[in-house]
Amino acid sequence: MIKIFVFCFNFLLLQKDTSSVTHKQYLSVINGYKQLLVDIREYKLSPQQARERFQEMMIILKKAHPTARYDSTQVQICFPLMGFDFRAVGGRGSGYIPRGYDLFDQTKKGSHPAHDIFMKDKDQDCRDDRTGDYVPVLSTSDGIVIATENGWQAGSEYRGGNYIWIYDTTTGGLWYYAHQREIYVKTGQTVRAGQKIALVGRTGFNAAMPRSDTHLHMTYLRIDEEGNPFPVNTYGWLKNATTLLDPRIAIDLEPISAIEVKKLPENIKKMPLIEAPKVAYQAIVPLQEEESKSRRRRNRQ
Repeated sequence: MIKIFVFCFNFLLLQKDTSSVTHKQYLSVINGYKQLLVDIREYKLSPQQARERFQEMMIILKKAHPTARYDSTQVQICFPLMGFDFRAVGGRGSGYIPRGYDLFDQTKKGSHPAHDIFMKDKDQDCRDDRTGDYVPVLSTSDGIVIATENGWQAGSEYRGGNYIWIYDTTTGGLWYYAHQREIYVKTGQTVRAGQKIALVGRTGFNAAMPRSDTHLHMTYLRIDEEGNPFPVNTYGWLKNATTLLDPRIAIDLEPISAIEVKKLPENIKKMPLIEAPKVAYQAIVPLQEEESKSRRRRNRQ
């Protein structure tokens, strides 16, 4: 009963025009999105069936949040790791590989439409070595939590581990946060930009391996008018994100001045070679040796 009340409150609080969406439809998305992910993962749906269900859900969310608009040049987010900034993003953003991504087909591999944001955790205890603390994960923007997983067990083959999916009520897209140690939000909950939603962890098949450094895996999916998902490279947003940098962490990050190194032009004119003048050099006799020769000559006389 309490859960239904929370859903109703969130639904009524955030909407200005929801006449085209019923409360039952809205709850069907909140309660059904995680099951859709499970059905995709367990091959219970064909890729086309999964896409159609996903589209239906996204269209409902778009109608329920009619003020959401996507403009990549106007997006303002909060950096998702408390105390860090964009210099913690792996590979300076080069780890983003969208080619081949298909949310609905688990047979397609090789893509990485996300950024991994790393902390310093040499002993892999999920505490940052510089502060000795766990690292909070913050919501990048305002939104509604539409799915969480908080029961990942070591040995499980599922790659995302403990995860959170949030529908962004500002841009109308989806945020995906993976590998959490602990999760502090529940499905149906309203979140605000900068709100603590989890702790960075090492959950997930690959993330739990000793070879993997402790990090947050984060994806943003733009949703078009038909409800189709498209991954977006958020590195530019992360560089301009609002952040409260911890000085204990900042001192160990790469200097910003070293991030963008300009290459010298290849067509630089070579300076002409200057030949050194030919000079005849005369050996210089040390002073002590010269004085001893003078004494020998005087003695002979």
